[in-house]
Amino acid sequence: MSRFQTAPAVLLVCSIALACGKKAEQATDSAVAVAPAPSPSVSAIALGRHLGSNNVVSDTASVFGRRDTIYVSVTVQNAAPTSALTAKWTFQTGQLVDSTSQAIARTDATNATTVTEFHISKKSAWPAGKYKVEIWLDGATVGSRDFQVK
Repeated sequence: MSRFQTAPAVLLVCSIALACGKKAEQATDSAVAVAPAPSPSVSAIALGRHLGSNNVVSDTASVFGRRDTIYVSVTVQNAAPTSALTAKWTFQTGQLVDSTSQAIARTDATNATTVTEFHISKKSAWPAGKYKVEIWLDGATVGSRDFQVK
């Protein structure tokens, strides 16, 4: 083969190699897996008589007075911006006292931990007995706390 015939053949081989390299690179780029976002989960549920400025119960308790306001703080990890919490409060054998839902308050997409509070109060005295608060995250029960009023 002459020099003039070799040059087009070399160019053809280089073009094919370059094209194959780009296809392999594109395949590698499209094969990069995106990790799924971590699932939201409840890491703490605390009952008490008072809240701190960050919605966390400042004095945990499981026994309350008949005129106390009863707080529960719920710490959630990896909450989605659309996540919702529900607190369902019951008395004795399941009589509903209160049920409240709240959207989880996230200030931005990087907040991994949020704390939401719920509370119940009554103008007259609470009946003495056993109570329970059950916490739901996005429609699924995630924990509960039993307490008493004396």
